Parts: sequence; structure tokens; C-alpha cells
Amino acid sequence: MPKGDKLTKKQEAFLREYLKSLDVVQAYTAAYDVKSMTRESIRREGNDLLKHPLIAPRLVSVIRKAEAKDLLTLEKHMERLDELSKKAETLEQISAAIKAEELRGKLRKFYVEQIEVTTKVQAMSDDELEAELASKADLVAALARN
Repeated sequence: MPKGDKLTKKQEAFLREYLKSLDVVQAYTAAYDVKSMTRESIRREGNDLLKHPLIAPRLVSVIRKAEAKDLLTLEKHMERLDELSKKAETLEQISAAIKAEELRGKLRKFYVEQIEVTTKVQAMSDDELEAELASKADLVAALARN
């Protein structure tokens, strides 16, 4: 690859496509001639490009900018929920104020939703479980004989 501080047109095309699709094979295929290459070769070359000394820092920069934008959006959302909470409280709409505060808490991950999952096995008695295991063992033995 050429030295210097500028990306080639193909590297630029690869980077643009990768940022759109986040698919290294698709990005490399869009930017380079891959007619005689295997998919694994394309993947390897694409991954090598992601580590290129000019491409890697650009990717990091774009990711940081996107994270900062998301953070600003979250902050604006939090501020708006705070305003709505205060307004609802002023209007003595306590349930609306509580809901706004609950949503703020969820956005900040103060609350963790717990889901209980019960499997068929957990609901079985010991006798039912033994019978089920025995039937499966019989099935496995029958399949092994064939």
C-alpha cells in the first residue's frame, strides 16, 4: 500500500462502504476488484485494511463522534423528561410525574427488568423427569443401532 497521509480512492471507497454496511466483505467487494478472490481472501484483505494505519484512526474518530452524538441525544431526552416531570408535578398529575421519572431511571439503567423463565423440566416431578430421560435414552440407543 502506498505510503503517505492520504487514503487512495479505493481505500476511501472501502471506508465509506464499511461505515454504511459494517460488513468487511461487502465493503472490500465494493471498492476492489475481487473477481479472482475467494470470500475468505476478501475477508482477510478487508480485515487487514481495517487495521491500516490511516484507516483505523479514521474509524475510531467516526465511532467517537457517533457515541458523542448519541450521548447528547440521551442528555436532551433526559432534560425533556425532567421538564415533563416538573410540569406534571406542578399540575398535580403525580402519576405522570412518576412515569417521567421512571423513564429517566430506565434511560440511566437504574432499573433492571427481571424476567423469570420456567422451563418444562423445572415444572416436572422427579418421576416425570426420570421417565422423560428414559424415553430419550431409548431413542438414542435406537438411533445408535441404525
